[in-house]
Amino acid sequence: MNSSVDPAKAAHQAARHPWFERLARLGYVANGILHATMGVLAAVVATGGQAQADQSGAMRALSAQPFGIVLLWICAIGALVLGLWSLAQMLLPEKELRDRLKFSGTGIVFLAVGFTFTRFALGDPSDSGETATSLSGELMKSVAGRVALIVFGAVLLVMAGYYIYKGVSKKFLDDLHGSSRNEISSAIRYSGMIGYPAKGLVLGALGLLFIVSTLQGDPEEASGIDGALKAVRDQTFGSVALAIIAAGLIVYALYLFLRARYDRMD
Repeated sequence: MNSSVDPAKAAHQAARHPWFERLARLGYVANGILHATMGVLAAVVATGGQAQADQSGAMRALSAQPFGIVLLWICAIGALVLGLWSLAQMLLPEKELRDRLKFSGTGIVFLAVGFTFTRFALGDPSDSGETATSLSGELMKSVAGRVALIVFGAVLLVMAGYYIYKGVSKKFLDDLHGSSRNEISSAIRYSGMIGYPAKGLVLGALGLLFIVSTLQGDPEEASGIDGALKAVRDQTFGSVALAIIAAGLIVYALYLFLRARYDRMD
């Protein structure tokens, strides 16, 4: 009897295991909960209330709810598993370079979100706005750091354009299985068409914030998503614009909940 194990074959079997995929779908639910909460907090800001409308603010708000810690743990597990699943897909030999890059990016993002959920669940919260301000301040001390911040802002603008394009062109439908129920298909289509551009507007505002704050040499302005959304609110008709973005984030959350069920996962 040959007791040796082929690592590549074992990794392939693990990456393709149906239960691994099912648990990974929970990551989209976690992302949906996160964006829905951010949307509600953004609506509070748009109507003149006080709230921190970013990931940290959303997780802090979730932790304050009944059974909030349990919800944070569920979201943490879902995001971490989706991150690991994505990295496992990246290692499959049949994947093309484009798919490998996509899965590597998805894996890194969801692992980061999962670790953040875990910190809040353990009672060790972080403030993403303060982190962004602190890091920007350090980078602005050198020419190379300022260039890096501007490049990062430009990358966010490109991502924003891609999200808007993906929503308007309905390219997101390529990621999903269809549904035999017309009402579900319509919900997927319209939530994606509204949600993706809303997410793109958030990324675009964030990118502009990093670029402008760097050019002005003011790290206090580079305060992450919360700062970007409040910068939108402070413009002419900004409260209306922010309310629209807030509604769009909530609709994007609906799309993510549907994606958890209908994503192709390939």
